[in-house]
Amino acid sequence: MTAAGLLVVFAFGTWMAWSYVTDATFVDARYAQNLAEGHGLVYNVADHDPVEGFTSLVWTLWQAPFAAFGADPVLVAQVTGVVAGVATLILLMRAVDGAAAVVAGCAYVLFLPTYFHVAGGLETALVALVVLRMAVLGMRVVEERHVVDLEPPLLLVLAALLRPEALIAVLPAFVVWFRSRRLSGQARVGLMIAVVLALACVVWTVVRYGHLVPKPWSDAVGPLGFDGSWLWSTFVVFAPLLLLTVALLTWPALRRVGAFFCVTVLAAGLPIVLFGPPEADALHRYAFAVFPVLCLAAGVAVAAMAGVRFVQAGVGVVVVGWVAVAGVASPGLPAVANTGVDLERTHAAIGRGLADADVPAGARTVAVADPGVIPYYSGWNAVDYSGRNDGTIVDGARPDSVVRSHEPAVIVVPSPGKNLPDTVHGLDIPIAVAGYSQLGPFQARDGSWQFVFVAPRWEQQVEVTVRAAVARGEEQYGNDYSVTINRWLNSLKD
Repeated sequence: MTAAGLLVVFAFGTWMAWSYVTDATFVDARYAQNLAEGHGLVYNVADHDPVEGFTSLVWTLWQAPFAAFGADPVLVAQVTGVVAGVATLILLMRAVDGAAAVVAGCAYVLFLPTYFHVAGGLETALVALVVLRMAVLGMRVVEERHVVDLEPPLLLVLAALLRPEALIAVLPAFVVWFRSRRLSGQARVGLMIAVVLALACVVWTVVRYGHLVPKPWSDAVGPLGFDGSWLWSTFVVFAPLLLLTVALLTWPALRRVGAFFCVTVLAAGLPIVLFGPPEADALHRYAFAVFPVLCLAAGVAVAAMAGVRFVQAGVGVVVVGWVAVAGVASPGLPAVANTGVDLERTHAAIGRGLADADVPAGARTVAVADPGVIPYYSGWNAVDYSGRNDGTIVDGARPDSVVRSHEPAVIVVPSPGKNLPDTVHGLDIPIAVAGYSQLGPFQARDGSWQFVFVAPRWEQQVEVTVRAAVARGEEQYGNDYSVTINRWLNSLKD
């Protein structure tokens, strides 16, 4: 009954967050779509100097076969995230029983950011599932229970191909397993398969992109420096879960399991603390990789208090309540909750307007700073002057020279206000748009505007379709641009 009830809550939470899709999701989808159409894993069909602008190799490859059969890769990504979220909840409920399962499951489903990570279209939910599964296997090894020896090495490779910090998070479980089972025949077979897969990925990266370390990995590692603000804000959100994980060390029977959980949590968080969280760390997305493990550890700790029932119940309520309130009170929640609507109202509308414009294929090039939604919906060749998806900028070329060399028909410039910024990602805006006609700006939300500049030759064709598409977006989603929870909740009523 408990599991069924939590699944109902999970379904409701997923429905509430379904409109949220990140711009980066559309970047991955563009790569997957091009691969499905036979152009290779490239951002633009005619890319001769491809780069790894996708967030995760496995995640992008997963979407491609579905796209080949006509499915929308963005929808595939969202559905996969939901399936991974459900699998995580089921794994939490089956890994332990009794009070431990109830606390772990409730903490997971009542944490509101869970649903935005599940529905957002990125690999976040799958990373969390892989890390949790590896932690469960590690716990079983510590408790001297049976583990299928093929699984840990394959999960290790999967984690590495999903995200670099996921690899670090699963290493403690892998080490525990390897020390216990290294002489097993099955373990050796699993290790051999993992080594072959890892070498194949390294060789493919070198041949395809000309460097040894995948770009998503190198992007994730910045300069060494302690990030105390991220550590503190994360601790506040997950405080009771972290404290109960450490408290496992005080029970002699659970000391080894507690030590394993503590090391896993440290392994997952230390790289982010030392190198700083990426800019896309909305709602502690990168801490979410280890969140289900914390839920599991907290559940085990609460179950150990079975001797004093009122204490057990009280601690369980406090833990779950704290996590639920912290999720709702997150300062980043209003912006995230409204992102889907705001992208649809402006970015997607601009992209659809460009797709409808009567501009010949040879002239369909748009320069953008946000490389996801607009290029995906327009289908145009795109110059990503933020640099992530442009090989020449990655190799050191100035965005100004790259944009000028492509002579785009359209240049889209984001701005925090109605005034045109001087530079965006190193692009000198007044120089770049000199001679272009301006459309807009079009408002996405408070503090977010999109300027559209069109080459005079195509001004009339683009203006008609883009303005019509934006008008349809505003008619559908209204003209409330406030970044508040109330706007999001009101949108759910419509």
